[in-house]
Amino acid sequence: MLILHAALASYPSANLGEWTWVLVRSNDWDPIIRKAELDPDTPAFTVLERRTTFFEEALVAPVPGRRSELIRYWGRNIDDLLTLAVTHELGHSLCNERNERKADAYGQRIRERSSLVCKS
Repeated sequence: MLILHAALASYPSANLGEWTWVLVRSNDWDPIIRKAELDPDTPAFTVLERRTTFFEEALVAPVPGRRSELIRYWGRNIDDLLTLAVTHELGHSLCNERNERKADAYGQRIRERSSLVCKS
């Protein structure tokens, strides 16, 4: 959780006010993702109505097999993947954005430390 906390502290996560960050064990990730009908290779997701973001353990801890799957799928090292996941999910949460492409664009602006203007 310390690694996730440090990653979040690098960006304007405090602007969200009361928000819940959940770190899910990788062993429990697959059933949750299936139930939510999300891509099995997604390492994080946000539920705006619950003001909650979930991150898979493999982003912050060595999980044999799963971590290498994520690195291979996303074509990024684990540090870059954590940064991508955090900023993408902040794009959803800070801008109250459901659209994945728009959250990607907001995440990019967050990574670049550019001013974030939400259009949702």
